Amino acid sequence: MAGSTLRQILAVVCTAAVLAGCASAPPLKRVTLNPPQTDRASAQPSEWTVRRVLVPEYLDNYDIQLRTEDYVIDRMADAKWAVRLPVAMTNLLQQTINEKLLTGRDRHYVVHVSVDTFEPQPSGNVVLNAQWRVTDDQRVVASDSALITEPLPAGATHRPEAVGRAMSSAVRELGMQILSRAG
Repeated sequence: MAGSTLRQILAVVCTAAVLAGCASAPPLKRVTLNPPQTDRASAQPSEWTVRRVLVPEYLDNYDIQLRTEDYVIDRMADAKWAVRLPVAMTNLLQQTINEKLLTGRDRHYVVHVSVDTFEPQPSGNVVLNAQWRVTDDQRVVASDSALITEPLPAGATHRPEAVGRAMSSAVRELGMQILSRAG
């Protein structure tokens, strides 16, 4: 009987501890790089293909990374990417190219992007530093590096919506730079 009562008490204490832990955690937000369809033009398919964007290992996951000091990167506690960051970047670059490409839709181009840095900085800006190249079957059509800085609203460094919007703008700007050189 005493063992049964002890088990019941332990069960109640464990349940209360679990519920208390759940009650204190903020709800997890899923962030996308893609704006709603109503915020962008319809994308017509092209023959351009964006290969999966290469990112440093620390970015190849669902965590939203924030650089808090020169040598320190933290993850955003209450938000995660809805899609792994390199996949989301690849999809948004493809959408941007298909949406903004004015001529040469029938060119069989392949876009390769390698990212060195892509995160909000202590300065209050999102920084995207990447190298890219566009190839056809036989040669490099264009290549360059890009250093794109997108400001975050004051005090919004840890707001998931603001970070998603700024990072989305940076990826779309990268797509526009690629098109201006290779399109």
